[in-house]
Amino acid sequence: MAAKKPADLSDLVATKGKAAPVANVPPRSATSTEDVETNNVPLNFRVSADLRRRFRVFAANHDLKLNELLRLAFNEYEERHKQPLT
Repeated sequence: MAAKKPADLSDLVATKGKAAPVANVPPRSATSTEDVETNNVPLNFRVSADLRRRFRVFAANHDLKLNELLRLAFNEYEERHKQPLT
């Protein structure tokens, strides 16, 4: 049995500085989410494996990034538990 000739994939790799946009692709536009993400800082804490799994599954099922879901959840919690100013 003859060996298969390997496919020529050289056209799939861009040379640095010579990449060109693909035709019919709209340019990226800045969104409010991208603006917020530029100011992100790390937040590290431990949670149970079950909570982590549920959180990640929920985010994926609702097409949310993990930090977006955390921000939405905290904003909702904060709104529900507002403390009156004294």
